Amino acid sequence: MKGLSFRTGGELFTVDVTYVMKIVRNMEFTPIPAAPGAVVGIAGMKGRVVTVLSLADLLGQEKGVQAKNAVIFKSLTNGNDQMGLMIEQPGDLIEINENEILPLPKSSGEEEHLCISGMAEIEGLLYRIINIDSIISRFRDDIERGADSISQRGTEK
Repeated sequence: MKGLSFRTGGELFTVDVTYVMKIVRNMEFTPIPAAPGAVVGIAGMKGRVVTVLSLADLLGQEKGVQAKNAVIFKSLTNGNDQMGLMIEQPGDLIEINENEILPLPKSSGEEEHLCISGMAEIEGLLYRIINIDSIISRFRDDIERGADSISQRGTEK
C-alpha cells in the first residue's frame, strides 16, 4: 500500500493514497450549527459539498493546535461520498507492505477502532492507518445534511 502521511495532535497517520483526492492548505469551510462534535463544517469543492471533520475530535485528542489544512477523500465503495479531514501538517508518500501492518492494541478505545484500521512502523516511526470508508459510513447522514444545507441556502437568495 502506498500511503499519504500526515500529522494531527502530534501523532503520525497515514491513509491509502487511492482514497486521496487533494490536499487543501488553509482550508476554508462554513460551520454547521448543532453539528455532531467531529463535524467542523462544510466546504465547496468543484461544485460538490464536502463535510469537513476534525480528526483530532474523532480520536478524542485534546484540543491544541488548530488544524488549518485538510485532506479531501473519496470513498472507494461509493465514489460519490467525499469528506475532508482537518490535519495539522501533510507529510510524505510512504510504502507500507501488508506484513508491516500491525493490529490495534486491545486497549485502544472504541472510537479509535472506528477510525483506525491498524498501525505500521516504518523507519522507526509509528503510523496509525486511517479507515476512510468506516469514517464516511459513520458520517454519511451528516454528509447528506451538509449537501441539503448548501442547496437550501442557494434557493434562499
